[in-house]
Amino acid sequence: MKLFDFSSSALRASMAGALALVVSSAAFAHAHLISSVPAANAEAVAPTEVTIHFTEPLEPAFSKILLADASGKPAAAGASTVEGQDARVMRLALPQLSAGRYAVHWVAVATDGHRTQGDFAFNVK
Repeated sequence: MKLFDFSSSALRASMAGALALVVSSAAFAHAHLISSVPAANAEAVAPTEVTIHFTEPLEPAFSKILLADASGKPAAAGASTVEGQDARVMRLALPQLSAGRYAVHWVAVATDGHRTQGDFAFNVK
């Protein structure tokens, strides 16, 4: 008596469906933060930019970094950019920052359309 009949079309279809689920879930990955400069909770000497590295390439039109000072007011007027050479890297140029705590808010939309977002803060000495 056979436990599995691999010649069965129903079994082959089930196995193909399971394989398709595994492959499609890998194809629809979200862009997650890998690292940032300055790092979360870092003590920095007036950085000139915020740089964030993600796990997936980003869609530049929908991805952004915002910076706010300790009172919640915007602290960087310019728009962030996604690198042309490596779309997994996003940067925000900074003006001369005074000492204090700054909050970074980021939105990352992967090229497959999935959106993630997050926050972290750093201190300027």
